[in-house]
Amino acid sequence: MEDDWKKLKLQNAHSNKETAITNIQGTLSSYDLPMPVNPDGSLNFFWFDAHEENYGAEIYLFGKVWQPQIQSFMSCCLVIHGMERVCYALPKVKGKARGTISAEDETKMVNNVYTELEEIRKRRFKDISGWKAKEVKRKYAFEMPLQHGDHSFLKIKYPASMPTLPENLSGNTFECVFGTNQSMLELFILKRKIKGPCWLTINGFKKLNPTDHRRSWCKHEIIIDDPKNVSCSIEDLNKPSPPLVTFTFSIKTTRNSHNTNEIAMISCIVQNKLNQDGPTKEEKFSSFTLLRKLD
Repeated sequence: MEDDWKKLKLQNAHSNKETAITNIQGTLSSYDLPMPVNPDGSLNFFWFDAHEENYGAEIYLFGKVWQPQIQSFMSCCLVIHGMERVCYALPKVKGKARGTISAEDETKMVNNVYTELEEIRKRRFKDISGWKAKEVKRKYAFEMPLQHGDHSFLKIKYPASMPTLPENLSGNTFECVFGTNQSMLELFILKRKIKGPCWLTINGFKKLNPTDHRRSWCKHEIIIDDPKNVSCSIEDLNKPSPPLVTFTFSIKTTRNSHNTNEIAMISCIVQNKLNQDGPTKEEKFSSFTLLRKLD
């Protein structure tokens, strides 16, 4: 009798928990739920897809966050502003081999490159209001016949919201400019040392309200103004991945009177909890078929 009473109490507790979660989902809009921040104010965010717009001025990471109020994962979109284009101008060497030039002469050549590029910017690229530049040492290993080892370049950085430089830009003091057409999403992933879909730690974010100008259909949408607020640590890499929702469909077509294909039927399967780290144990899924009326 005692065991039966314990079982009944456990069942009631489980039922009350499910009822509470259902009530939260029913009374609160998903947009009203607070962000599940850590004690230090950061956010654990799992990303699995990315997109860039306006030539990289805006980067979007799509993923999931854990929502403790409903004991489930929710979709989240991270909007990244503040990306900077990074270009490298190669100084032009006249009358000497590149490897025989002294460090002082290389610095003079880099300064000449900066002076000429500033003139070109003010004359031809007035939409680029300004940039930061400095001399750096870099190795080159592509199609141009440059010697092995470090070479002096003029590194240029300016906001990604400004236009790109032409890919074939050259001048009297420099041979070419590398990185003018580099994807900002690619640069972001390389700079932040992100290797594929994984957990990230987000700092200094702001949550967008339903009344704000939102750019996604995700339940949560957050924005940061500095890409350095995104980091990936060893602790992030060791966390289990959240389950995904997958949608699989098959289409049947028919030929119409104009002898072209038209969709006649679509059959779909939805798997709500697909394990990313191993085999999926849960075999339950939902399916449905849409059939249109044919003339």
